[in-house]
Amino acid sequence: MKIKFLLAVALIIFSRINSIAQESDTIKFDYLSFYFNGQVAVPAKEFREAINNSVGDLGVGLAGGFLFSPFGQKKPSPILLGVDIVYTNYGVEKIGADSNNPALKITHNIYAFNGIGRLRHPNHSNKRLIPFVDGLIGLKLYNTRVKVDKNLIDVIFNTDDAEVLDNVNDTGLNFGMGAGFYTHPKKANGVGFTMRALYMWGDEIEYVVRNSVKLNNGTLTYESAKANTSMLTIQLGITGFTFGKLVK
Repeated sequence: MKIKFLLAVALIIFSRINSIAQESDTIKFDYLSFYFNGQVAVPAKEFREAINNSVGDLGVGLAGGFLFSPFGQKKPSPILLGVDIVYTNYGVEKIGADSNNPALKITHNIYAFNGIGRLRHPNHSNKRLIPFVDGLIGLKLYNTRVKVDKNLIDVIFNTDDAEVLDNVNDTGLNFGMGAGFYTHPKKANGVGFTMRALYMWGDEIEYVVRNSVKLNNGTLTYESAKANTSMLTIQLGITGFTFGKLVK
């Protein structure tokens, strides 16, 4: 009986040692990932004068994207490529109703659509916290939307006023660089944490001057000016992965 027990224990220990050896000979790496971040945007001096809002000329928004390894599941790669999309709101204006005109709501927004290249630590497969550097290039759309500021009663009873009165858009080139880090989750189906800082240079665009929109008997007027759209953004969020394995 004792001999059978000792043999069973020895078999369990051997199986465990063999399993550990196999794990040590396997490299686990991510080859596809996504991220979803909240962000605060700090405009450069010229752009700050154009923003001119009541919260320190700051913008808030969301950023998201996905990245993939050019080698796919074949082997780990320090280089990732992908797409990055950003929405930033720089404030809302409201104009009260009068006897001739409805109340108005004016929002100032930026949409950015970028290709992204990421360079990360070469030994990222063996680390929980991975630093990286990002480079981005794409297009930036500055949008000012003027709409009737309907309340809940107006929406329920579907008043005749058109909801959106005007969309003023201008586009420009957008490019930048930044750095940050992300963490690998403890479990393969978990999510990690990510943080990055980006400085984005922007072309000169034409924008609607804040507090210049007026509606008079159905005629909408506004003033416009030009400024570049360079800004610093700080982003915090989550990231998820698809993992592959490489046997040494």
